[in-house]
Amino acid sequence: MLSRAEFIVNRVLRSIWLRPAAYAAGAALVVLITPLIDPFLPFEWKELVSAETNEAVLTILASSLLAVAIFSLSTMVAALRSASSSATPRARALLVEDAAAQNAISTFIGAFLFSLLGLIGSLLGLYSGSGRVILFALTVLLVLIVVATLIRWLQRLSRLGDVTEAIRRVEEVAQTAFDHAPAAHQMDEPPTFDDGVNLYPKAPGFVQNVALEDLKALCERLNLQVIVLAPPGAFADAGAPLARLSEPVDPACEDELCACFNLGSDRDYRSDPCFGLIVLSEIASKALSPGVNDPGTAIHTIRAIQRVLHKWAVTLAEEADKDTEAADRTQRVFLPGISVRHALACGFDPISFDGANRPVITRTLLSALSGLKAQDDALFGDAADELAQAMLARAQSAIPHEADRQSLSAAAKRLGFEN
Repeated sequence: MLSRAEFIVNRVLRSIWLRPAAYAAGAALVVLITPLIDPFLPFEWKELVSAETNEAVLTILASSLLAVAIFSLSTMVAALRSASSSATPRARALLVEDAAAQNAISTFIGAFLFSLLGLIGSLLGLYSGSGRVILFALTVLLVLIVVATLIRWLQRLSRLGDVTEAIRRVEEVAQTAFDHAPAAHQMDEPPTFDDGVNLYPKAPGFVQNVALEDLKALCERLNLQVIVLAPPGAFADAGAPLARLSEPVDPACEDELCACFNLGSDRDYRSDPCFGLIVLSEIASKALSPGVNDPGTAIHTIRAIQRVLHKWAVTLAEEADKDTEAADRTQRVFLPGISVRHALACGFDPISFDGANRPVITRTLLSALSGLKAQDDALFGDAADELAQAMLARAQSAIPHEADRQSLSAAAKRLGFEN
């Protein structure tokens, strides 16, 4: 998990406003620094480009790039609206962070400001002959960058609002989160702390990140042990504490401990692995709604969830094969791992509920559970069996046709799930 400072910096770097601001600042810097470089350039350059040439080119760029930037923003908004309606509103945050989209909009806005500032400088006579040559060379380079960015942007637009792209982005970020997520059975059993006290948040919210290293350092300084009760994804309030402390501390120390927990109004994909599975299940559930009626998308989403959990099992096996260090007798922080049953339920339970009357959906769910069970029976076996029986019971009561029920029972037996 990230430290508090790293978490904040990471959120800022993914913000949609950062790149346009950086490009705009760079454009302003380039235009303003050109007169300072002018005295160091050869005198012969001053006759190569006239002020009228620069003004004409910059006027064309300034007048056209603003329209291009507005068009790009409106197109992106339309794509995000389409993704929200076809997939889920929770996927929109990932699409906003799309690097290609941010780079395109940033380039157009930065190029517009470059053209505008360059035109103002040229009209005010800030550039000598050599300065005009530099400005013209930078303008030509800018045109090439804008053309290349526009071509890439048009290619990107063909997929930006597509539900398949939303599934891919959510699967990717969920996979990244699970790559660093320990399973519950791997974690040390925490002590009871009979004489301890609970740590409550100053305001309710979802835990977005736990600054684990900061928390450990603070516990070392305070000679304290902490059981984290609200890992990333949990909602903490006056009735749901953040952590259990081994002993009471003064209010100032409580504030420092609370600062190690980043709370917000929304869950965070990168530190909350199960949130990605929940969003994938929402996409599948929307696809199964009567208004959409797209079981193919639901099947695609089920396989995406299976791939995420498959890779998680591979990662856990690789970690188990590594040499483990001796147990720390003075462990300060006890963080809960992810329950396999909870992970499977987050991904598959909502789809099973919404697709219970569709045999093809239940068969796909059972196939996914069978594949995970065959891959690592010790990890997924018991939870997969329990979940499969619940899915079968739900489907048997929702499917009206007897032949469909018998076909589903036969498929369940072939996959290793007996009624």
